[in-house]
Amino acid sequence: MPDLELRELRLFLVLAEELHFGRAADRLGLTTSRVSQTVCAIERKLGDQPLFRRTSRVVELTEAGRTLRAELAPAVAGLDRVLRTAAFRARGPGVVRVGLLNAASGVSILSRAVERFEARYAGATVRLSTTPFDDRLGPLRRREVDLVVTRLPLDQPDIVVGPVLTAADQRVVMLGRSHPLAGRADLSVEDLAGHDVRRPYGLTAEQAEATCPARTPSGRPIRFVDAPVDDNAELLYLLARGRLVHPTVAPFAEHFQHPDVVAVPLRDLPPSACALAALRDVADPDRDALLAIVGELSPS
Repeated sequence: MPDLELRELRLFLVLAEELHFGRAADRLGLTTSRVSQTVCAIERKLGDQPLFRRTSRVVELTEAGRTLRAELAPAVAGLDRVLRTAAFRARGPGVVRVGLLNAASGVSILSRAVERFEARYAGATVRLSTTPFDDRLGPLRRREVDLVVTRLPLDQPDIVVGPVLTAADQRVVMLGRSHPLAGRADLSVEDLAGHDVRRPYGLTAEQAEATCPARTPSGRPIRFVDAPVDDNAELLYLLARGRLVHPTVAPFAEHFQHPDVVAVPLRDLPPSACALAALRDVADPDRDALLAIVGELSPS
């Protein structure tokens, strides 16, 4: 029987996913030469059969490599579950704190994951809390929560993005029913020029640009307003009175409704994804166990 170690099996699966020695090395915290040496050792232990076809430009799985990956991935995932469960039993019930801005962001998958997590790990608990409008990542960075639900893209050096909760939420513009743009079947970013636009508070630069770019496709500037809004009820009031327009996503508009506010599709921005995010350099097996379950349910 081949004498393969678990770390070697995990390395093989990471490289089979990345098909790039440099990226695989970065994920594993190893050097590229160490990854290459380990692959050679795995191939030798499996009877000198090549698992990867390597050229100066391309890394591909061989037929043997594809077969091994298909059979090995569920086995390693199952073993990881067993080891996590054993660690939970030894350590006692854990608590995972999750921050979310509102109930319109990926809650369906998250709720199912919480149920599965608490059923799988007896005594384990997930606590949900609300993150503030103007400080969405602050609770995570202050370690008041272990995970946050966030809109993508998110490119922050201290934060790692986990599994996706929703992959294709439609972009919309919320505005008062009497607003000049309210009667349209859909809108373009170009249509927003000349109107007072309020992007959601507390976004990173990359999230803000994805929500509504600073300029239209033709180069016209968007007029952003910094209207002080403390909660969603005040936002809806300002929208209903025609004070501003609010680019957002369809789940938010569906969840937070007002009789004098409509949501019009924004046709020229790609759909929005929502995911869990965690601090990069924090070790937390309880958190990682919940992330693994969300990964089982993730649409991507």
